[in-house]
Amino acid sequence: MRRHDVPSQWITSPRRVTVWTGPEPASGSLPPLLILHDGQNLFDADRAYRPGDTWQVAETAARLVEEGRIPPLVIAGIDHAAEDRILEMTPTEGDHPGAGQAWRYGRFVVEELVPFLEAEHGVDTRAGRLAMGGSSLGGLVTLAIAQQYPARFGRLLVMSPSLWWDAAVMLTRVRRQPFAPDTRVWLDVGLKEGRQTAANVRRLRRLLVDQLDAGNVNGTDDPLGDHSEDRWAKRLPDAMIWLFGG
Repeated sequence: MRRHDVPSQWITSPRRVTVWTGPEPASGSLPPLLILHDGQNLFDADRAYRPGDTWQVAETAARLVEEGRIPPLVIAGIDHAAEDRILEMTPTEGDHPGAGQAWRYGRFVVEELVPFLEAEHGVDTRAGRLAMGGSSLGGLVTLAIAQQYPARFGRLLVMSPSLWWDAAVMLTRVRRQPFAPDTRVWLDVGLKEGRQTAANVRRLRRLLVDQLDAGNVNGTDDPLGDHSEDRWAKRLPDAMIWLFGG
């Protein structure tokens, strides 16, 4: 893995980005890029919010590539903004002064980070080829950025998204501004995260099924799922296989 401190004019700079690269793809092709939020919780046990409790991204991706379940790819994990995380990952201010800066974070991701990763790691960044994902507020900001840049992202990995934010404003936004019909979305939730959380995710899933091409929405209602890296790690293999396999 490589770590970069990427400068930005849009967010607190520089921002640490951890990049995992698998084996080289077939000659002449560029690997897909998966951008994940909350980078501290993805790879390194000693940097995780709960020490030792990570998404196990590198181990999972390496195993799935070796087994031929997914193609070689590059995964970039963006560190969150620590105490300013909620400001940066929310699409509106809601009742939290200073929040609603997801549009700035989105500009960093698409206009600064993606070209940087293209130059450094030779990834496929054509329209509709990018993938992005996250959990909790990371899932919320994934949806917000995908709407901010229509048709730029072809695959979205959305785990336990914080759809409660600002009276479920993201549900209203998705209803009014659908994603491109060929977008593939993995959307899941843990049933131990609360009845309203699960209900919001199911509402979003129904919206997406109505809006997107047939077969482009998948996910699970995890009966053992709480709001934790451990459960997101356990659901990650199925999500990646569905998004990238075949």
